[in-house]
Amino acid sequence: MKTREKILTQSLKLFNAQGMAQVGVRDIARHLGVSPGNLSYHFPKKEDLVLELVNRMRAVNDQCYNTYFSGIPSLPGFLQTMRGVFSNQYDHQGLLIGQEEMRRILFNEYDYKAVEERRKTHFKTIFLGLAAAGELKLESEDADFLVSYMTLFGRFWILESFVSTPELSKEEAVEKYLRLLARQLALFATEQGKGSLNSFFE
Repeated sequence: MKTREKILTQSLKLFNAQGMAQVGVRDIARHLGVSPGNLSYHFPKKEDLVLELVNRMRAVNDQCYNTYFSGIPSLPGFLQTMRGVFSNQYDHQGLLIGQEEMRRILFNEYDYKAVEERRKTHFKTIFLGLAAAGELKLESEDADFLVSYMTLFGRFWILESFVSTPELSKEEAVEKYLRLLARQLALFATEQGKGSLNSFFE
């Protein structure tokens, strides 16, 4: 494994174990057995390292959504997409739970508003596509409600998981929150959609 990859892997392990705010560049260098100068050759600032991890996390999420958009809209397909996104978020928990430093980096170093708008557009496209496919029955404002719900749920499920049920494994946590998401979607599902949701968990 190349030095840059080792730095990213070790940084994510430390962020996940201790929280991003608690880990400095010197801590990462010490765990890798390299000098801080060697680390700063690859990542001049901690923010650069964090942004690289954020970009990698986003790329995996994008791949999950692109896979969904390449197929036929279905509630099981959407839940499978969210399984991939939730698993990815779990793997990057240290970036998502230590919010204050992350918020500062996202707003100062990253065009977060554009990413957020793109995510909302994805969700709206997904929900309207599910309605067109006969899986969801949406009234005029229901798609906007579901977009807002997904924005909130997608951002905070992992924090809730670690606070309320830290004993759950990654797979157990992801399944628990997928089931909660499926129950919310069932409120808008047609009979066809309800059948699809039932088949997802068989």
